[in-house]
Amino acid sequence: MLQIRNLTITHLKDLKELVKDLSLTVNQGDKVAIIGEEGNGKSTLLKLLLDGRLVSSYVSYSGQIDKSYTAAVYLPQQLPSEDAQLTLNDYFFADFETELDYAKLYRYAGELNFDSQRFASQQQLSSLSGGEKLKVQLIKKLASDWDILFLDEPSNDLDLETLTWLENFISHSQRTVLFVSHDEHFLAQAATKIVHLERIKKKQEARTSVKSLDYENYRQQRQEAFEKQDKLARKEREEHAKTMEKHRRVKQSVEHTLRNTHDATAGRLVAKKMKNVLSQGKRFEKAGAEMTEIPTQEDAISLHFSDIEALPLTKRILKLEGMKLETDEQQLAENLTLGVCGQEKIGLIGANGAGKSTLLKKIWKILRERTDIRVGYMPQHYGDLLTDESSPLDFLAPSGDKSHEEKILTHLASLQFTRDEARHPIGQLSGGQKAKLLLLKLVLDRPNVLLLDEPTRNFSPTSQPQVRQLLATYPGAIIAVSHDRIFLKEVCQKIYRLTETGLEDVEFEK
Repeated sequence: MLQIRNLTITHLKDLKELVKDLSLTVNQGDKVAIIGEEGNGKSTLLKLLLDGRLVSSYVSYSGQIDKSYTAAVYLPQQLPSEDAQLTLNDYFFADFETELDYAKLYRYAGELNFDSQRFASQQQLSSLSGGEKLKVQLIKKLASDWDILFLDEPSNDLDLETLTWLENFISHSQRTVLFVSHDEHFLAQAATKIVHLERIKKKQEARTSVKSLDYENYRQQRQEAFEKQDKLARKEREEHAKTMEKHRRVKQSVEHTLRNTHDATAGRLVAKKMKNVLSQGKRFEKAGAEMTEIPTQEDAISLHFSDIEALPLTKRILKLEGMKLETDEQQLAENLTLGVCGQEKIGLIGANGAGKSTLLKKIWKILRERTDIRVGYMPQHYGDLLTDESSPLDFLAPSGDKSHEEKILTHLASLQFTRDEARHPIGQLSGGQKAKLLLLKLVLDRPNVLLLDEPTRNFSPTSQPQVRQLLATYPGAIIAVSHDRIFLKEVCQKIYRLTETGLEDVEFEK
């Protein structure tokens, strides 16, 4: 269905390779996961395989891409702006270019708990929650005629029930799926083949790996292979060092003998021995150059909250009693009661469209008026705080002070930003890189209360443990909207489900 040979993708701005020498055969029914660190080119690769015109403005490529599929469907990471202005009615019924199987359309709506009566609604897609935007796209695109599916971060913002449905749909489908994902649970459930994009040696060199394995086996085999190679390489170097030290002593001894030999016959014999010693040394040096390479991995991100005075455990951070949650269009929930103290870590879950992000924004408006606490907020939509035309340096060091910029560049380097990337327009950065910027801003601002909307979304499987550790040990209070099952288990002490009738305690298996 898809044959890729010796594909190399290069960024036009800094001429850095994002993908190097990728060869891949995608057969019917394959479930190919593209993984890698933030900004390594995963979305770019996915879009290039779909249609090179989508990325021609910022990358070039060499190699061969042969396509034999007939109908491709693409779910982008963000709802396209031209769709955002459409009503639900126009999105589903005024698109005469897309042929839909309406039986499937209504069936998927039922399975995804989306009221099919809303298909005829005049509500704009832009007003939907992040999860609902994704859900309506899924319903429509899956109901079209397709034989290959391209998904960019399909698990972002989906509620837990829909996540489980999508995992089952992909794993049981006979058709081909290529997807980018950072969700470890989702990867474990859905992938049958892994394409791993890396940038090693301080992000100066691209490395691409392809394995026909599920994610768990790939992760395990990769770690075992790394440890085995690392052990072998270090053993070889230890033995080589001993050999070279022994050779040095022998050479030194022969040199000493040669300098102190006055008999011509004996001198010729010692000189011959020296020739053999020098020849042996060249063989040892050649063997040293051919030793097993010490394996390299991408550096993990490094981020720490510092100089934050721990909040007293009994300090009242928030108290909601019988609150209604409303938008201009409708009432979402009533009788909301929630108390948060000290260093509590609270997780909020609920169905897509229930109002979780709306509730978090409401809490932010309440808390930011307080003078006894400092509140940091990470929105679901990064564009609420980030401007596409600005650079990371503009965002974090707006004054332009050179000494301050150097400090910011050091911080960005700890998050695997190169100096070039620090000056790229934010609009050209990946979702994960934008998430890193917002998280770094929180660290630099040193708040003692964090309001986080899907904080681990877009972080790679390598970065996520660092983010979870950062937040689990944070000495302040956290209220987080999340559908990340591992985050909820490792960070949150209490979990509440938002419903129309209030907040329900959830027993989440730790």
